Amino acid sequence: MFERLKNYLRGGVYQNTVTQVFPVGKGSRINVDANGNMVFATCIEILARNLAQIRWGLYGSDHKELANLMAVYRKPLNLQPYPGINAFDFWAYMEKQRQGGNAYAYIQLSKTGAVEHLVPLSNEHMQVYWDDANILDGERKIIYQYQDTQHGDTFTLLPEEVLHFKAYSINGIIGRRAVEVLYDTLKSDAEVESALRSGVANGFDGTIVLSYTSDLSESKQRDLQNRVKELLKNSDSTILPLPAGMTATNIKNDVKSYFDSMKTCNSQAISAFFGIPLAMLNIGGGAGMATFSTNQLMSFYNGTIAPIISQYATELTTKLLTERQIAKGCRFDTANDVFDMLDAQAKSSVLCAYTGAGILTPNEARASLQYPAKEGGDVLTQRGGTGALGDAPGKEGGRGITEDGNDI
Repeated sequence: MFERLKNYLRGGVYQNTVTQVFPVGKGSRINVDANGNMVFATCIEILARNLAQIRWGLYGSDHKELANLMAVYRKPLNLQPYPGINAFDFWAYMEKQRQGGNAYAYIQLSKTGAVEHLVPLSNEHMQVYWDDANILDGERKIIYQYQDTQHGDTFTLLPEEVLHFKAYSINGIIGRRAVEVLYDTLKSDAEVESALRSGVANGFDGTIVLSYTSDLSESKQRDLQNRVKELLKNSDSTILPLPAGMTATNIKNDVKSYFDSMKTCNSQAISAFFGIPLAMLNIGGGAGMATFSTNQLMSFYNGTIAPIISQYATELTTKLLTERQIAKGCRFDTANDVFDMLDAQAKSSVLCAYTGAGILTPNEARASLQYPAKEGGDVLTQRGGTGALGDAPGKEGGRGITEDGNDI
């Protein structure tokens, strides 16, 4: 079955990817597609880039990394999940697919039963079925069917053969597309942008009122109206010729202020939905990331990125580990250093505080900075790092003791 999937995927696994920005229509009325919202697309791109940087580790119940066991999973998870696709591109694709409701990857096992490859599958070609009629005699509740649109073949996949990451699910079985959840917001944003672009394209942003003293018939009124509209269609027409006794007044429609107000409200709604601060979108007085504090950055990680990592880790643990390994407390989790989210000054302050409080050893702090370990740096210290954890206050600062236990 995998060989057939592999042959299909060689034709291009990304060829059916839906673009986020759609072309703007032409004519006197410009229509902007709701899917073309740049704030929406930017939020998805930010999430994809942050999740793509994850490097996975395998840990035991004592929170220690199981390096020997992780060696089997390092290549499919952290280096090259599938031939020709590196780990960064794979996890970025998974997150973008997840924002489309569901992300799928087929788990290919070697002859020995080890995970060999993770094959990304397009969510547009996958169907998920729930066996509520007990057709399979209770043996399988969920079945996946992947459609080969090039050859018309259908592949039936079991839950343990597929990594399935969901977004915005209401039943826990399948997810929903972000664009569907935000459709009303995206639609109103597209409508106000359509109005502004139409005004710019037509060369005016208001209504022209013609005043005259004579009495025109309905046919002549329509003829005059058509002539004026024809003149205004040309963006180079800055002069409007009028007969004697006729004046033209522009009743301005303040679309710009309405546009700015709606854009601000919609941008706030979209960023709040994705859990991305406006500063990361360079929205908010033009200051952008210059006003982004360390607390805000950690809040973004803990409130937005960490829950997604938890979902990924749970799915990897459930699908890639054996029941025996799970029973022993083995689990996948991010191997990234959480302190990497901080700027250099904040990171140094936190590491100094953690080292001085006996939470991290000096070598663990050095590893966070990607510095080599030093001899004697694997001992927890206290009170500014001048004494070993558990020493009495009098034994700080390099004071030693004799063999009989007396202070030097």
